[in-house]
This record gives sequence, structure tokens and C-alpha cells, in this order.
Amino acid sequence: WLKLKSAHPSSPNQRSGRRRPLDKMKTVLAAACMSAAGAVVVQNQGSSFLARQQSSADPPSNKEIHEKWDKMDDFMEIMFTIACKWKHGKDVDGATSEALKKGKVDGPGAMVFKKGIQKDNLQGLTSACGMVVASGEGKCRQGCADRWGKAMGKRNACDGKCVASYDQFESRCKAKVANLEKVYEMKVTAENSRNTCYNGHCKEFPQVWMKATEADMTTEVETQCKKRCTPEQITARCETKWTLQVDFLRDSVKSKCAAESGVTDCFTTKTADVSAAYDKCSSEGKTTCETQATECSTKGNADKSLKQAGEFCAERKKMCLEQVDTNCLADNKAGLGEAEGECEAEAKTAFEKCEDDALAAKETESLSLCNSDLTPKCLEDCGKKCDVATMQTCLTNLKSKSDPAEEFCTDFWKLLHESSEIDPITGDPIVLLSSKKRLTQ
Repeated sequence: WLKLKSAHPSSPNQRSGRRRPLDKMKTVLAAACMSAAGAVVVQNQGSSFLARQQSSADPPSNKEIHEKWDKMDDFMEIMFTIACKWKHGKDVDGATSEALKKGKVDGPGAMVFKKGIQKDNLQGLTSACGMVVASGEGKCRQGCADRWGKAMGKRNACDGKCVASYDQFESRCKAKVANLEKVYEMKVTAENSRNTCYNGHCKEFPQVWMKATEADMTTEVETQCKKRCTPEQITARCETKWTLQVDFLRDSVKSKCAAESGVTDCFTTKTADVSAAYDKCSSEGKTTCETQATECSTKGNADKSLKQAGEFCAERKKMCLEQVDTNCLADNKAGLGEAEGECEAEAKTAFEKCEDDALAAKETESLSLCNSDLTPKCLEDCGKKCDVATMQTCLTNLKSKSDPAEEFCTDFWKLLHESSEIDPITGDPIVLLSSKKRLTQ
């Protein structure tokens, strides 16, 4: 749409009134929009224009012409603003949603994808600002040369106006790029705030977020809760709950089954044998160490010789006792493990059946209790997971009477409109001193 800033009229015959470079576009749109209402296209000296079908052959008055084209001007502004808002709003959101549906991005990557589109839009607008100046300024200055010819004073004045007009346009256009970036930042902030409302009050039902009114949201919550509270869904939730609990019950069931299957009695008996073996090992080992210590003292005459001889025999006895303890403990541990394995092997079939039966009974009991507990209050508890009223209040508090995107687009239209003004008498561009200045007739 920036390309609509085109060249100025090049001949005095075209200066019968104030023209804007958007007129051609307006004519095309008017023809398309008014054809259904009975408008016809009339050819006149190679130029097309709209002629309203009238019962009278009298041409329209200047007032009627002004009113018609003022309305078309308003229509163009509305259409431009709508298209602009969609480009920087719904088009961005739509492309992101489509990427999510097709699996091109995931949840966290959606915001990165959206910012990429916004970045491209900003770069495109920056480029367009420069392209308008590059193509339009030369045409404007050439128009001055064509209109004024050798009237150098007026030609130079017109040329200066072209330069000033496009300098102003380029400066203001680049400022709009910065404004658009702020609009995007505000949109991201607003979206984050809305997500806080959604996740804070209705996290489990994103389907509800898409509804426009509180009544529709409430209906959607009821619909989703009915789906969650079918007998099949409740049973599935209870089974999930049981799966999380069963590991905590398994140890107690095993202990009980071990006692009932005879494993405990078997292990008690074998443990006694292993303990007796340990006591025997320890006693015999200590006796051997004492005997060896006595022999050491006797053969070495430790009591009559140097002090070091006695210390050697004592150290040797200590090492012997440590080895006895280590070996006897290792044999004891191995004996206990072997006893446990033998007992479990003897009672394996009975133990496994006991464990399976006990867990099956507990599962049946757990599922029955869970179903009887969840079924009566399922709809009520489900509804509490989405507080529609509070969420709506949260969203309402975020609403603003002003739409940053609409304000940006309206302001940009004014820039295009104002920068295209020309003097209806001379055909020279009008250099506005401020954005509020208008040419009046």
C-alpha cells in the first residue's frame, strides 16, 4: 500500500481540482463495489469514471461530486485500516496457529515464530519507505520540469517542494516503523497478560479460551466436564491412581505372603543353623588364635627377652582375631543369602499366587472406592477447575478502549493521505508544516 504514493499530474488540464495519487485506486474499488448497486463505467476521452444512473440527464453538481468522493475517501480509509490491522494482527496469529497445527513449531517455539514474522514486517516497512522516496521523488521533480518548463522561478520552487515533501515523508515513515515495533511489543505484553488469566483460572480447558462470551465459556466447561465424567473416563482415572499407589503396597503384601507361604518359618529355621555355624566359626577361630599366641610367646621367650618380642606376638594375635571375624562374617552373610534363596524357591509358587491374589483384591477394592467417591462429585469438582467468572473479570480488566494497532494504521493512512496532497491550482506538492494541516477549498 505504500506504492500508492505515485506521481503528480503532469499537465494543466489535470489540475481542475485537488487530486490525490490514490484516485486511480479509488476508481477501481468504486467500480467493483458499486456495480451491484447499478453503477456503470463510462468511457470519456480515454479515461474511465463512474457515472451514477439518474433519471435526469443533468450532470451532478460540485457538491454532489465532493460528497461522493469524500465518501469513497472514507471507504478507502476504512478498507486500508482493516487490511493493515489484519496484516499486523490476525495474519500473524493465523500463520503461527497454522505452523503449530502442521508441527513446524512447538508451544515454546510459537512465540519465536511469531516474532520472526513481525521482524519481517518491520523490515518490509522500512524497505518500502525507502522505495517510495526513491521512485516518487524523481517523478515529482520531473513533473515540475514538465509543467513549468522555462519558468525557472516556479520550477525551482516546485522542485524544492518535492524534495521537502519526500524528506518529510521519509522521516515520518521511518518513525512509523518504530511505532509499529512498539505496537508489536504491546501485543506481546497483552498476550502474556491474557495467558496469565487463562492459566491462572482455567488451565485445564484451553478450549474455553476460544469462546467469546461468558455464557459460551460456561457451556464449554460443562461440555468438557461431561466428557471427563463418563464412567469410562472415571474408571481410567481410578486405574491411573491405582498404578501410582501399587508400588507402595507391594512391600507390605510381600511380607504378609512370605509369612503365609511358610517362607518366614523356613528362613527362621535356616537362620538358626547359620547363626550356630557363625558362633562355631568364631569360637574355634579365637581358640586357634590363643593357641598360636601362646606358642609364639613360649618359643620366643617373650617374657624374658626384649620388649619387642612380646609386642610382635600380641600384634600377631590381634591380626589373627580380625581375620577370624572377617571370614566368619562373610560365611554368615553367604549362609543367610543361601537360606533365603532356598526358602523362597521352596515356597515360590505359593508366594507368587498369594501376592497376585492380594494385589488383585486390593485393586478391586481401590477401584470400587475410587469410583464411588469420584462419580457423585465429578461434575462439581471438574467445574471448579475453570473459574469462568474470575477469568472473565481478569480479562475484562485487561481490556482497553484504544487499540494500538488500529491507531497505528489510522495514523499511517493519514501519513499517506497528507503526503499525497497537491495544490489544485499549480499541481505542486503541498509541504505540510504539521500532521494536522489540511488544504481547504
